Amino acid sequence: MKIDESAVWVFDLDDTIYPERDYQLSGYRYLANHLKELFQKDIFHEIMQADSSNQDVLDEICKALSLPIATKESLIWMYRLHVPDIKLTNDVTQILDEIRTNYSLAIITDGRAVSQRNKVKALGLGGIDILISEEWGEVKPGKRRFKELENRYLESKQFIYVGDNIKKDFITPNEMGWLTIGVKDKGFNIHSQDVNLVKSAYLPKMWIDSFSELRDFLC
Repeated sequence: MKIDESAVWVFDLDDTIYPERDYQLSGYRYLANHLKELFQKDIFHEIMQADSSNQDVLDEICKALSLPIATKESLIWMYRLHVPDIKLTNDVTQILDEIRTNYSLAIITDGRAVSQRNKVKALGLGGIDILISEEWGEVKPGKRRFKELENRYLESKQFIYVGDNIKKDFITPNEMGWLTIGVKDKGFNIHSQDVNLVKSAYLPKMWIDSFSELRDFLC
């Protein structure tokens, strides 16, 4: 497919540019390490056991450390505000570098401002336009951030959105005439990609099996 030289590439963040599961595991390691310093007890095993059993991880932390359940509020903010130990794969780094060199690049993501900006910093993506739901007072599929990018790049003849979540990532850019590309789940995504759960308007115009296939659009 021919990509216009004025195209603006816009990406979702979690489970598109990097696996959100990596962030989750980073948060668990951070909690375990920090709590070990505070309470002199290593509970990483209990955390991972709770996670694998689909139990409430924060409940199990409180039980393991004999803490009141009210402590969960502090634990969740520790998790949300930690600087994650996450990184891009070489393929993703190379492709994003090529896009930054030849096209305009931005990120539209839902989440808390500090959490999402910590992720972007850890991934080495500083300097990229990032529009975060908490800072804009809306979540996808709200249109404000998509329209904002169209206004910022008035000379662009093509907008491309790359995401993963079929419940919210694609319906708005589809309605706005953007090219939408879905990155298929390899079995670790947080959100389901069961296409039977949504109407066709929510689906991307095309699917790719992996992020590396974006190279085909850049040749």
